[in-house]
Amino acid sequence: MSSNYLNNSLKSFNTSVKNQSATFFSQKRSVGNPSANAAPAPEPSGLKRKRIITPTQSAPKIVYSQPTDSGQVRDLMSQVHYAITYLKDKEVALTANELASYLSIQLTDTLRLVLKDNERIHYDPKSDTYAFKPIHNIRSAPALLNYLTNQTTAQGLSVKELKDGWSGAIETVGKLEADRDILVTRTKKDNQPRMVWKNDKSLDVDVEDEFKSIWHRITIPEPAELPRCLQEAGLKPTSVDPASIKRAAANNAARKKPKRARAGRITNTHMSHIIRDFSK
Repeated sequence: MSSNYLNNSLKSFNTSVKNQSATFFSQKRSVGNPSANAAPAPEPSGLKRKRIITPTQSAPKIVYSQPTDSGQVRDLMSQVHYAITYLKDKEVALTANELASYLSIQLTDTLRLVLKDNERIHYDPKSDTYAFKPIHNIRSAPALLNYLTNQTTAQGLSVKELKDGWSGAIETVGKLEADRDILVTRTKKDNQPRMVWKNDKSLDVDVEDEFKSIWHRITIPEPAELPRCLQEAGLKPTSVDPASIKRAAANNAARKKPKRARAGRITNTHMSHIIRDFSK
């Protein structure tokens, strides 16, 4: 019996020693390599991680719902704009080769078609030339006078429209005005011509110098004194004397009486013997 008890005690001791040694070595490994069980360090909140596409992942798909802007349309419109400006400055018809030489390009069929259909360009198929089309086809003094003469109304002609395609419009208008062939209105700021009309010289009347001197010798009273001067001359003025208007206004103001303040509506009549009326 004592031998069995001794054997069991030895087995229990050996088991406890093995368990303790295993626990010791596992703790030693975890302490020696702290990065194995350590949690990853948090990333700064202000930075974003760059997404890395692995070979197994597919790249984002490109959407082809809109056409790619190649710039060809913008280049074409720029060439048309330069061609119109050049034709406007030259004021003469030019051939396709002359336009191509100025633009330093070859006139393609697309560019030719756009130039022919443009509303500011006149294309002549017989001579194959291009010219600027102004608002009014006027580029000389006789053409301007002819246009104003054939106008059915007295609306005149805007100088701003006249300058469109005619660089010598201002100079020609000044010469025609000096010769009294046209009537001109000018701006107040810089005295530039604004509108022009045909001057009908048949309506001009020559006044002798004697009548001019008599006219200038007559002094006209001030507008405020004019009605009184007419009455003194025995004439009835068409307007009322301002002085009489002022006197009448002063008399009316003196006659006005001050308005009495209206008393408010009394609702508590049952307390009239108690409440005192302070409005009187």
